[in-house]
Amino acid sequence: MKVILMQDLKSLGKRGDIKDVSEGYARNFLFPQKIAAIATQKAIENAVKEKNTTLTKEKEILASAKGEAEKLKGTKLVIKVKANKGKLFGSISQKEIAVKLKEKNFNISPDNIIITEPIKTLGEKELTIKIHSEVTVKIKLSVEEEKK
Repeated sequence: MKVILMQDLKSLGKRGDIKDVSEGYARNFLFPQKIAAIATQKAIENAVKEKNTTLTKEKEILASAKGEAEKLKGTKLVIKVKANKGKLFGSISQKEIAVKLKEKNFNISPDNIIITEPIKTLGEKELTIKIHSEVTVKIKLSVEEEKK
């Protein structure tokens, strides 16, 4: 039985895909959960149109993300913190880094800032920022002691 997926399903495919599945699977799982619909000719045409629109939007988003990555590349952030003998009182969080990026007109979510290990010492660090699932960029973070 041919069905059109209405949602992404890890084991089957993405939204808008047309798949061949067994009748029992379709009737007992996919249809009641509203994950898929019967693939009629009109439904297939609509799914193809929707998929093309989605692909176009995804390409635009990816191009925008690449442009943002180009602007971000080479950016150096400086964060001043209280420290004692080179060690911080706490650690620098993703949220603090996102605020510094916001000051430089980059709208990056704290969730997209990848810190491999907690930043608890002074000095330069390299951070990875995930702008899009396919686009990442590395920036420098300089942690300096706040002058009294």
